[in-house]
Amino acid sequence: MLVVELVSKALKRSKSFSFIFILNFCLAIASLSYLQFFKTSIDTSLDEKAKSLLGADLVVSSRFPIRDIQKEKVKALLPQIKAYDEGISTVSMVASSKRARLMELVQINEGFPYYGGLTFNDNSTYPKGQTLPKENEVWVYQEVLDLLELKANDTLKIGSNDYTIGKVIKEDSLKNISFSGFMPKVYLSSEGLKRSELLKFGSTARYKLNYLFEENLSNDKLEVLEEQIEAQLDRTLRVLSPNDGRDRLIAVLNFLTNFLSLVSLISFFLGLVGLIYLYSGFLRKHQDDIYVLNDIGVSKRNLIMTYLLHLFVLISIATVLVFTFITASSQFIGPFIQKYIDFSFDFSLDYMFFVKSAIVLFVLSLSIGLPLILPLVQRQKRKLSRVILSFLPFVGFLLVLSHFVTPSKYIGFFFALSVLVIIVLLFTIGSFLLKRFDFTGHLDNLALSLALKNIIRQKRTSLTLFTAILLCTAFFSLIPQVGSSLSNVLTKSVEERPRFFVVDAKEEQLKDINKQVEKLGAKLENVAPMIRARVLKINGKEQSQKGENARNSAVNLSYRNDLKPSEQIIEGREFSGVYDSSDFSKPIELSVEKRYAKRRGINLGDTVVFDVLGLELEAKVVNIRTVKWTEFTPNFFLLLQEGAINDAPKTMLATISTGEYDATKMLLNLTDKFPSLTVIDVKNLFESFATVVKDVSSITEKMSLYSVFIGLLMSFIIIQYQMNLQKNNILRLKMIGIKNKTIKNSFLLEFGLISLTASILGIVLGSVGSYFISDLLFESYWDFRADILLLYFLLIPILTILVVSLFTSKIIHQKENVLFGE
Repeated sequence: MLVVELVSKALKRSKSFSFIFILNFCLAIASLSYLQFFKTSIDTSLDEKAKSLLGADLVVSSRFPIRDIQKEKVKALLPQIKAYDEGISTVSMVASSKRARLMELVQINEGFPYYGGLTFNDNSTYPKGQTLPKENEVWVYQEVLDLLELKANDTLKIGSNDYTIGKVIKEDSLKNISFSGFMPKVYLSSEGLKRSELLKFGSTARYKLNYLFEENLSNDKLEVLEEQIEAQLDRTLRVLSPNDGRDRLIAVLNFLTNFLSLVSLISFFLGLVGLIYLYSGFLRKHQDDIYVLNDIGVSKRNLIMTYLLHLFVLISIATVLVFTFITASSQFIGPFIQKYIDFSFDFSLDYMFFVKSAIVLFVLSLSIGLPLILPLVQRQKRKLSRVILSFLPFVGFLLVLSHFVTPSKYIGFFFALSVLVIIVLLFTIGSFLLKRFDFTGHLDNLALSLALKNIIRQKRTSLTLFTAILLCTAFFSLIPQVGSSLSNVLTKSVEERPRFFVVDAKEEQLKDINKQVEKLGAKLENVAPMIRARVLKINGKEQSQKGENARNSAVNLSYRNDLKPSEQIIEGREFSGVYDSSDFSKPIELSVEKRYAKRRGINLGDTVVFDVLGLELEAKVVNIRTVKWTEFTPNFFLLLQEGAINDAPKTMLATISTGEYDATKMLLNLTDKFPSLTVIDVKNLFESFATVVKDVSSITEKMSLYSVFIGLLMSFIIIQYQMNLQKNNILRLKMIGIKNKTIKNSFLLEFGLISLTASILGIVLGSVGSYFISDLLFESYWDFRADILLLYFLLIPILTILVVSLFTSKIIHQKENVLFGE
């Protein structure tokens, strides 16, 4: 009871401290808690809807037609089957009279999907309540109508035939696991797909066997079944369970949540720095109270319990406030998030999330509180090594927490470790420099003299403030520059890239395609053959043809002797010339892309055996090369010497140059003359990616603004708190005749110098970090944003000086008796 009574009195007597502490911690955990709550809700919804995302209990797919003997083998490995469906999807140009776009054509059969389905604009549904489309009919998304400038019941062209738009799809449970990703779907019946005459040798298609079992198996059991049978199947077959659809969508969402988690961690860390500073200041202020209580008989155990409970109560109040806000606001914010990620999920209140969060915060209170409270209660001055050791549980706890809040493995852990290392380095180097620069003399400028003395004497405050502002400016300058680099690498040089990418061309079509392209005022360029093959051996070692390894062993080969401008040999030599062995008795020369070589463990001089349509060919690596993939011209990880596989069946890739021609006319003309040809509009593709990147950058920048707000608020709280502690010093300065203006200028100089130095270093650190990240991701493409950096460089010091001026004026003009009373 004594402990509870003491805590109650501490809360009543320190209302302003409690308010500042709770506000600081609320802001620190708000973004992280909201993000975790949002992720938990999506995970729960995905678990419930996993079968609807796949449409079946199990799916076996292949990029090649599945033979009857393969189907029988699959059937023998499965439990009792209730229903079975064979589906095909392919990509092709779809055109109206005005426009043409690359789209995914999906054959839909009677009764499939077994879970979920389609809902149309007229609120009818499929498979329940709607018959299949007719032979000359298609079902499309609204997106397709918008892209082709069509409306319901209009006609569009697939291959060489016209189709009527019978239904417009409003919702599609299978939409999120499309293998072609960014392309809108067009559904048509089996007869409709045959009518298009698109499926010929070399066409890009995916064949699927969809199974519904008699027994209702859980998602986890189906995943186990998936792993068991995939290991026993032909290497060309891939097995999918409901968890794969869920995992694929989660992987897409992780792209965004990884960024947001890291930005949220920044807010959290900055909040914790403020929390430690404020609470250690509170304990120092009440140090005499602790001694008095101990002297009159309150045990050390009770004193420790009192301040731990006090800290826990403050953290708990902040947590309850944040969770109440999340619960109240989730119903309003949910629809916005659903619209953005294009996935309908329930914003469910998972009470286990709140329980786990409460446990985390309890551990946080203990790990922070004990190292701060114990030295004061025990009246011992600890050595630096013991102080560091006492904070190790807190650091370990932070690293573990950071690891679990980011979706991708180890990103949060290493990010937190990097931030902690930076903080430790800043404090270590800063302490050393301030100790060395022990300014005790006087300058002509009294205000500057006082400011320097304050900075040196108040080392802990100076370094805490410096660290908070530096981290703010570093991350705020890093995030926009990385986002801007990515956006610009996708859009800035679009005009320098090819306008169209031609896929699935036949060798015998090339002459006619070239003629047609030239007739319209452009050029067919970068023609490259593509041959499907499989890696059998590397340096005599058999490569596994099962599971994930089977997918890795399937490769695309090409051949030529000359290097492109976007390539550079970094190891080895160029090809010696045209391959001249008619019986393949000598190895073919092979060039390997650098990153692929590193991933597969291939080195210069290694031998690689390929299976090219049943023929085993041995190749020797004569060079490792780099490729600038951002040039967007056809290229390959593996390039063979010309003359070896020139006669193998192949499809051709090519690009169509930029220029002053009508791009829409070019697309419509090629689609009309060569119905099976796939033409990708590079400009539209890059602009689509750039839009996604821009959206992600925009969200991340807004989150980073939140982090900066937290950092600045925490800095201002520190300044205000520190100036309150300085009231006695202000009184002494006034009593010895120092003018108010000089005192005020000394505070402006003190905090202005800290803010300005931290901003400069933060901007430099953020810019260097963005350069290396851009170099790693975009091969040296770095967009230096001088405008943003100048804004931050001016904004943060000016805001700091304004806040200090406000606080100083308020304190400095108080009467001496008020200051003395304090």
